[in-house]
Amino acid sequence: MNARSWGRLASMAAITIGLAGCSNTGGNIDTSMLGADHDGSSGEQVTLRYSSYLLDTAQAGKVYYDAIKQFEEQNPNIKIEADFIQNNNYTAGIKIRLLGGEQIDVFDTWSPSLFEEFRALRGDLYLDLTGSAFLDDFFPNSLKPVTIDGKVYGAPEVMHSDGLLYNKTLFDRLGLEIPRTWDEFLLVCQKLKQEGIIPVATDSEWSTAQFFWGSIMSNNGADEEWTRKLESGEIPASDPVFVNAIKMHKDIIDRGYVPSDWQSLKHEQSKDLIGQGQAAMIMTGTWDIPSIRDRNPGNDIRFMMVPGQEKTVPNINVGTYRVINSKTKHPEEAKKFVAFMTGRATQEKLAAGASAVPSVASAKIDNPVAAQIAEAVTRDDATLYWPHTVSTETLQTQIQEAVNRYLAGQSLEATVQEIQRIIDSAASKRLAASDRQASR
Repeated sequence: MNARSWGRLASMAAITIGLAGCSNTGGNIDTSMLGADHDGSSGEQVTLRYSSYLLDTAQAGKVYYDAIKQFEEQNPNIKIEADFIQNNNYTAGIKIRLLGGEQIDVFDTWSPSLFEEFRALRGDLYLDLTGSAFLDDFFPNSLKPVTIDGKVYGAPEVMHSDGLLYNKTLFDRLGLEIPRTWDEFLLVCQKLKQEGIIPVATDSEWSTAQFFWGSIMSNNGADEEWTRKLESGEIPASDPVFVNAIKMHKDIIDRGYVPSDWQSLKHEQSKDLIGQGQAAMIMTGTWDIPSIRDRNPGNDIRFMMVPGQEKTVPNINVGTYRVINSKTKHPEEAKKFVAFMTGRATQEKLAAGASAVPSVASAKIDNPVAAQIAEAVTRDDATLYWPHTVSTETLQTQIQEAVNRYLAGQSLEATVQEIQRIIDSAASKRLAASDRQASR
């Protein structure tokens, strides 16, 4: 699963365990809370098309398909047509379906920026879920990225974090402690290199590097407000918050703390390196823990934050938001499906299998690795993962690709100039779109 700002977004701040949740959604649902007559639907036989990048069994196991099957058994008048779109083609796939007029009732987004990119297609794209009782069980701040002008347009799934995964079994064997500062991190990397072990596995895929330098951005103080100023021109791309982060990333490459052939590796290959014990850490998110552990069940794979120079801030990365197309012919049935798929029972199953943290306040966390991650994402200083505060998926990707060119050898000066041009171009397009709308 990848991790990828969807209106003007409120910053996702602390998500505290003490926030109350009341509805036990998932499994058997109290359908009266959905606002429909009797069973929460019209009673007719209907088919809902559910489009998602999650429906790849290699990625999500059987959890989603089992949940869909259970939902259909409990709701025999509702048939779910599963529409799997590969991760790399997902943005284009959803746009093609929406613009082409295909039936699409429920679909997923993986970040606030992708939520906003889809919303740009049509201002009223998403069905308003405000007041739906099934939302009451979510941590309130988990709803903020899909809240526009006080109205809620999506339901969050499990929470992840990103930065580094590490082989605790290897760390323990070598007597290494989790580094708490950047200097400690460099010392650990040097010791690992001396042992003939690759300190940090990484690869050439465009989405990988962001989990490292993006985490440093959070440590440096980049938040939703900082990003808005960057996009509006109040802060230049040459701002130390940004430049320092990508330079710190480049530093571990220059020190030889990553695979020598990282530019030719794919992400699955970098996962092989840590899974097989050739590397001690890997740049990615907590969603990769199960697949890395599968490579060698004897390895205890854990999560660590990327240490900062002055402070280390945990990142919150809600892996998926489930939304409903406002043009669906079956809004109540769609709400019922979303309530089930993002409810407590389903989230607990997902969390157990993916070492994730449910965004449902009443959910239980039995997995010790997930409990460790929960300690991070529920801290008072936890913040929304930086790349997800960028206003659109397109702009986010363009910035990431420019940084990747820097990491591969492009000069810092050329990279900063390129990113500034990208940001300025996006701002000009927004202004032109606003002027066109105002002239109508």
